Amino acid sequence: MRHEHHKLSGFTLVELMVSMSIGLVLLASALTMYRQAVNATWIASQRSEMQQDFRAAANLLQRDISMAGSGGLGQQGLASNSVGLPTGTGSVVPVYPCSSTSCNYINGAPVAYPTVTTAPYLYSIIPGPNLGITVSAAEGPTDIITVSYADATLALNCYAITVVAANQVLFQLPTSPSATCVLPTGVSTVPLLNAAGIGLQVGDYILFGQSAAGIVTNVIPATPAAGYTAAYTVMFDTGDPGHINQPGVATGSMKALPVGPSTSLSAVRLMMITYYLDISPTDGVTPRLMRIQAGKSPMPVAENVALLKFSYAVWCDAQHDQEGQHHSFEHAQSVEGHVRISRSRSPDIRQRAQLDHGAGISDFRQCVLEHRQSCRIRFCGYSRQQLQ
Repeated sequence: MRHEHHKLSGFTLVELMVSMSIGLVLLASALTMYRQAVNATWIASQRSEMQQDFRAAANLLQRDISMAGSGGLGQQGLASNSVGLPTGTGSVVPVYPCSSTSCNYINGAPVAYPTVTTAPYLYSIIPGPNLGITVSAAEGPTDIITVSYADATLALNCYAITVVAANQVLFQLPTSPSATCVLPTGVSTVPLLNAAGIGLQVGDYILFGQSAAGIVTNVIPATPAAGYTAAYTVMFDTGDPGHINQPGVATGSMKALPVGPSTSLSAVRLMMITYYLDISPTDGVTPRLMRIQAGKSPMPVAENVALLKFSYAVWCDAQHDQEGQHHSFEHAQSVEGHVRISRSRSPDIRQRAQLDHGAGISDFRQCVLEHRQSCRIRFCGYSRQQLQ
């Protein structure tokens, strides 16, 4: 009887191990390529978001810094003047930046205005070197910067002014506005001072000529006199958080304004705006670029802003000396600002843009789009000691 033997074919253990090794190598390569693709997509997304954050910051910085010191339609600004603030016997040191309720925003505390021989002054540009938070220990404290310019949306220059007292001013709208009443294109009627959104609000910063400033504490409709269509009593009572309203102080306050009606005194609402960094309360980690307008609550502009620094170059002539005696921003020098937006695991974005302040700024936006790394505006009037 014959027996047939069938030979079974298959893989040896060595062959199986080699095949598995090759498969694992191919799988690892595929996973690596997938991870790289995901990381590249994530980094591109983060970079795009950071670019958007910077553009948001750049747009506001471009608008505000380019307007520093400017006036509105028919209204004066601060381009070549400084305004003294309350000082002397019985005065309290004025501080900024302030909402309508608090000034504790820069490292949890207010900032005193720059002084000359102990007297505080308001300027169109106020440097704040090393006053901000520290995001990176290696780079040290960040800076803040404050700019002021006239708000052209509210035509206070169309109103006749009567100073009733050091804390009270009557604004009346003439039936036939004067030639100084200039309205924006497309606007045919003068805004009322109690108009929603555009009218005077508690905390608004009002500049009277170049003589004094006050913070609005109340706006009360009044009965207009003959020849006027509207009237408002605006109060500037003590108690504002920045200590601008000090009617009992003789120097630098509204007490210096002549009581009674005036044909020469004008008023303008100032846009006093401060940029600074803080830490987001949402996660307690993310640094944010903040913008606060006088009388308003701070608003975040961009997240992940890890650096905000400014340097200043001052040139003055015989009429505008380097020791800051005249405090004029009429002659141009430069402010150079550095902004860095950074997120973990993604490359930093360092941006620089150049601004020329004087006749106006035209190239800021273009420089931002070119991704350069410094911001420059021009001013004059601070002493070297104040800029250090």
